[in-house]
Amino acid sequence: MDLVALPEQELREVGAVLTGDPGDECALGHGGTVSSRLVHLVVDSVVVRTGSVTIVLEHLVRAWAETFPDDRISVLFGPEGPTFPLPDGAHAEVLDQPGGPLGGLWLRSVAVRRAASRLGADAVLAAVPASGLLGTRSPRGVILYDLRFELRPEQFSRKTRIARKVSWLWSLRLADRIFTISDRTLHDLRDLHPSLIGRAETAALGSDHALAWPHPATVEADHPYAIAFGHYGNKNANAVIDGWARFCAEHADQADGWRLRLVGMGARDRAAAEEQVRRLGVGERIELMPWLDDDAFARAFAGAGLVVFPSDFEGFGLPAAEAIRLGIPAVVSTDPALAEVTGGHAVVAPSTTAADLAEAFAAALARTPEQLAAGQAFAEAFTWRRTAEVIRTGLS
Repeated sequence: MDLVALPEQELREVGAVLTGDPGDECALGHGGTVSSRLVHLVVDSVVVRTGSVTIVLEHLVRAWAETFPDDRISVLFGPEGPTFPLPDGAHAEVLDQPGGPLGGLWLRSVAVRRAASRLGADAVLAAVPASGLLGTRSPRGVILYDLRFELRPEQFSRKTRIARKVSWLWSLRLADRIFTISDRTLHDLRDLHPSLIGRAETAALGSDHALAWPHPATVEADHPYAIAFGHYGNKNANAVIDGWARFCAEHADQADGWRLRLVGMGARDRAAAEEQVRRLGVGERIELMPWLDDDAFARAFAGAGLVVFPSDFEGFGLPAAEAIRLGIPAVVSTDPALAEVTGGHAVVAPSTTAADLAEAFAAALARTPEQLAAGQAFAEAFTWRRTAEVIRTGLS
């Protein structure tokens, strides 16, 4: 399919997105009100690839199907096909993408709108703000993870910042409901875009999926390790390495036998980390691991004796929430989302200096079973069932 062959009306609608002219907002954007008995949910995931969003969608769709078994669920995927597994009863709908430079835009706009109409959607849930750029005729909600591109612009390329500013804000403007994954993101939306806050609410993510991971008791107790993350710059992997080296030097008795496993590093970051580890002389105490598949990650995480997550910006902070849920000591930063999902049950490093992180590691490993159990009790509120209930109610 080529864009030149599209009907004139569809070309006009794509043009409206490009030029910033919404035209008839009822026609292009906001739907009606869904009945209190939502029958058919269509999930727009046409631009979702592997990563954290697929984790959210997998658990959300599964919880929705289990909690509301009478609802029909259709999930829209791009031409590469399903990017996460669906539960029994959910239907995958693979959409084609036209050739040419505007093919991706057509997929995220006209194709989604037409598919939702053809499937008879009672409501549409956009997995990310970058899709559904023409809205839908039925009520449409959007999941908003964070606004980091506005609050930490230096962490993004100019091209990415512009693309997100145009597509995300357009999509949010056309949404009937905006579901933020934390109060932190809700507050950021209120501060940055107050005109949108009236249709926004928090649908906090769940952490109960971690309960199905392999039990830590299956891991050899005489090889304890901490786990940290290096897949994005905001995770502060270089600071964690410095902090671990200092911890091993200044808390030798407590650190004896412990190793740090840093997961998810790309080739460039891994090369830099290898040089840093070599320079610090801690090669025997730090293991730089490749990107792990879901099963390997679950085993590595659940077997850890310490989770290190001093991120400088999070929309939610799923690893921290998972650690608290599993009763694993955790070290986090002062980021407000991490405070929200750990509820005072993680050790907070006041900064990412080596000294502060080393002290935080020592404090976390001194946590008592009673303190860890209190964290697990707090984490029981974070369920995917609750996420599904909030979103369904918001769309009803």
